[in-house]
Amino acid sequence: MQVIGILCSTGAALFWAAAVIMFKKSGDTFSPMALNLFKGVVTLVLLVPTLWFAGEPLFPVRPSTDWLLFCISGILGITLADTFFFMALKRLGASRWAVVDCLYLPCIILMSTLFLNEAIGLKGIIGALLVIAAIGADACSGSSSVMSRDDFWTGLVFGILAVVMIAGSVVMVKPLLEETSVLWASFVRLLAGVAGLIVVAVIHPERRVILGALLPSSAWKIVLPASIVGNYLAMLAWLAGFKYTLVSVAAILNQLSTIFTFVLAAVFLKEPVTLPRMIAIVMAVSGALLAATAV
Repeated sequence: MQVIGILCSTGAALFWAAAVIMFKKSGDTFSPMALNLFKGVVTLVLLVPTLWFAGEPLFPVRPSTDWLLFCISGILGITLADTFFFMALKRLGASRWAVVDCLYLPCIILMSTLFLNEAIGLKGIIGALLVIAAIGADACSGSSSVMSRDDFWTGLVFGILAVVMIAGSVVMVKPLLEETSVLWASFVRLLAGVAGLIVVAVIHPERRVILGALLPSSAWKIVLPASIVGNYLAMLAWLAGFKYTLVSVAAILNQLSTIFTFVLAAVFLKEPVTLPRMIAIVMAVSGALLAATAV
């Protein structure tokens, strides 16, 4: 089972990195909320038949606390975190997002220490500080000159919020994942997340634009495969990784998305590969791995 967890966690990192590149292109057409709603609906449409083929009931008899926790996890990790992620990606770009994303591992480890009784020591603290220093180094390197300072700092805040909420959404259901079908867990989280997005979209002043993303258009050529790869495949692999291996191991392998994203952004988005940004990536990954060795 450990091998399955390792493969799934690594696969999730690769799927997500590829999707980040496609989502960045899609963000030029769709607003962050419209993009989040679109990918959620697409994944939900794919998950329902997947559950049926797997023989998994959509609404099994389970304790109400299980339903509540998975729904809260979905609202936190999909309705809120993914919207913040798209807002950050639109402002920061894919390679700079890769640096911010390195906060994911220290956040996972800190939360698993607080709520799952996994130990963390001085190395974990130093690792987290190194990641924060990497973000600061990137901010002060002058590489953000292509964007306004307001965009940079706003994107940074949205990015940090996204990472913290994503980490919290999976740690809170880790004990339940050990005895729950990955497909069903994904379905409930997504159902709650999409429901939350629809409620927000309906009351949003730009509801027509947001809901209009669900109508066929030329933008689907990019956003549809991005949603399948980045939400359907990546989410299943991500949760399966946490189910079949330790939280810290899965999180370490998930962090490979930083390197994948950085390379793919340079190749496909032509984002500049500057020395300061490379140093920031190395510092961030090193800090994340140092934090991981603390558990």
